[in-house]
Amino acid sequence: MRLCVRLAVTAALLAAVAMGLIYLRTDTAQAGNRLHLLYRQMRDLEQECCRLEVAIAGLKNQERLRSQAARLRQDTMEDPGISPKSLPRGGGTAPVLVDGAGRGSP
Repeated sequence: MRLCVRLAVTAALLAAVAMGLIYLRTDTAQAGNRLHLLYRQMRDLEQECCRLEVAIAGLKNQERLRSQAARLRQDTMEDPGISPKSLPRGGGTAPVLVDGAGRGSP
């Protein structure tokens, strides 16, 4: 009888250890899958960041800004509703934006 109890306790302990190992293996596999997913997202975000940096560099191009400012000045000169005094002076490149009520935009 004692032998059967010892064998049952030993079998229960082995089953508990096996269940613990299975849990750890499953948890490790899930963590690995999550790590791969996050790594892929990081790569995608890095690519998007590089793409946006190139786009920003193009928008900061001084020659493009000057030509756009000149084009806006020319367009406003052709429009009789806008006075030349509302155009930016000096090296400014941004037009004065005015909404329908005649106030400056926020």
